[in-house]
Amino acid sequence: MGDIDLAGCAKLLGWPLPLAWCRLKVGKFTAPAGTKNGQPFWHEDDVYRWAARTHPTLINRVPIRWWPDAERPAAYLGAREIKDAVAQTWKADVGTVCVLWSRPGLTGGLPLGRVAAQLPYADALVYVRSNFGRGPELWTAQPGSVTERNDRGALWDDNEAHWADLGRVLGQPVPYWPYTLRIPALIVAWGPGVPTVIRQTIPDVDTTPLLRLAANLQDGSPAHEMLLHLARVIQFHSTDSALRDLERLTEYERRSVEAGQHQGNATVVAARPLVSPEVDDETLDEQRRRAGWLEILDRTDQLAAECVRTVEMWNGAADFPFSNPEEIDPASEYGAEWAARLEPIERTAAFELIDFDGQCETLTDPATGAPVIRQSDGVLLAAIPQRLATFSPLAGVILDSPIWVRTEDGTLYPAPKDNYYGLSWGYGGSGPGSLALLIHRLLGEITARGADGATGAPEGLEELTQTEWPPGTVLTRAQLEAARDGRSYSEG
Repeated sequence: MGDIDLAGCAKLLGWPLPLAWCRLKVGKFTAPAGTKNGQPFWHEDDVYRWAARTHPTLINRVPIRWWPDAERPAAYLGAREIKDAVAQTWKADVGTVCVLWSRPGLTGGLPLGRVAAQLPYADALVYVRSNFGRGPELWTAQPGSVTERNDRGALWDDNEAHWADLGRVLGQPVPYWPYTLRIPALIVAWGPGVPTVIRQTIPDVDTTPLLRLAANLQDGSPAHEMLLHLARVIQFHSTDSALRDLERLTEYERRSVEAGQHQGNATVVAARPLVSPEVDDETLDEQRRRAGWLEILDRTDQLAAECVRTVEMWNGAADFPFSNPEEIDPASEYGAEWAARLEPIERTAAFELIDFDGQCETLTDPATGAPVIRQSDGVLLAAIPQRLATFSPLAGVILDSPIWVRTEDGTLYPAPKDNYYGLSWGYGGSGPGSLALLIHRLLGEITARGADGATGAPEGLEELTQTEWPPGTVLTRAQLEAARDGRSYSEG
C-alpha cells in the first residue's frame, strides 16, 4: 500500500474532494500519517482501516483484509448458481461476503462486472482460483469500486487476501472444495456442520463418449479394452489432482499456523475424492492401445467421432496411428506424386482430426491409411502417420514442405511425425533436432516411430539438419549414413 494525498483518499472512498476536505477540517477523518512538502499524506491501509471501523456504508469499498475481526460467526445465507460459478453468501458483522467457486473447465477468469451485477447485495467478492499461491489462491474485489477500476472494465485484485483473512472476517473456518470437486450441486447442498462428502471428481475431459461406445463393443476387444482403460486414466488424473489440492491445503494450513496468522484451521474440507485405481497410459500395452484406436477410427458413427474429439483434448491423440496434420500442395513436385495415389473414402471417425465441419472431400492415402481432405482452395490437408507400414528400407529424405521420405521400393511418404514434435531444418532448434532423431531411427528401422523428442541423434546428423539446405534438397541414404557416422557427407 502506498502513500496518498487528500485527493487520493477521496478517490479511494468515492467521495468528492470538497467532502473529504470538509471532513478533515472538522475532525471527522483519520489523521494523516505525516507531511511531505508541507502537505499531509496518508497510508492507504490506514484509510481503509478507518473506513471499515467507522463508516459501515463504505465497507463495499474496503478490501476484505482490512475488515475487522468477527465478534461471532457470520450467518451463512446459502449458495446459488450464477453464470459460470456458484456464489456462497455470508452475513458478517460489518458486511456481506460472497465467495465464488468457478466451474471446473472454465477457461480464463470470472468477468467481474457481470458477477457484481448478479450479486448486488455483496459488500465483498472473493474468487477462489484453481491454482495455489500462498495457499489456494484468492482474488478479491470491492463492488463499490467496480465501475471506477479502468476503462477496460473491472479487474480482480490478485492475492489481496489470505484464507486467514476470510476465516477471521467470517469468524469460522471456510469450506474448501478441490478444483475437480467444485460441483455446483455439492456446493449448494453444503451448510455449516455438514460432514465432508465423498464424491467422484469431474475429469478434465468428459469420459461419457468413451464409456458409451465401450458399452456397445465386444468385451475384450482391443477397442473395448482401450476405451475403458483410457476412461480410468482420465478419472485417475482427476482424482489425483483433488488429492494433491488437499495435500497443498494441509501444508498451507501448517505454514500459516507456524507464521502466527491464525491459531487453528482457516478452512474445513467440504469434499474429498472417491478413490480410483492408479493407472497410467503404460498400464495397457502400446500396441493394444493403437489396435483399439484403429478399430474406432474406421467407424462411421457419431459416437466414435465424439471419442476422437475427446482423446484429442486429452492427450493430442498420442496413440493414434497418425496425427499432427500438414498442408500439401498437390501442384508441387512431390505433392503431385503423392496425391496421385489418393483414393476417395467414406467419412470415418478419423476425419475428426482434420475436418471439423464435415464439408470437405474425404480421401485416404492407401499406403498409410491416413485421412486426407481437399480444402476449398484445393490444398490437401493430411494427417501424418506416426510410423510407416513398410518393410522397404529408407532410400532418402527430401527437404521440402512437408518433409518427405522415400523408401528403396520407390514409394514416397510424408515423413512420419510424433503427435507433438514438428520437423524442420536450417537452424539450431527443436525442429531440426527432431528431424535428426527421426532420420537416425529410420536408418535403423523403417517402421520406427516419429521423433518424440528433439535430442538423442548423433552429432553429425544434428549438424546436417541444422544446415540451410535449399528447399527440394534430396539427402540420399549414403549421405545420411555418412553424417550419422561422423564422416563427410560427400563420402557416401
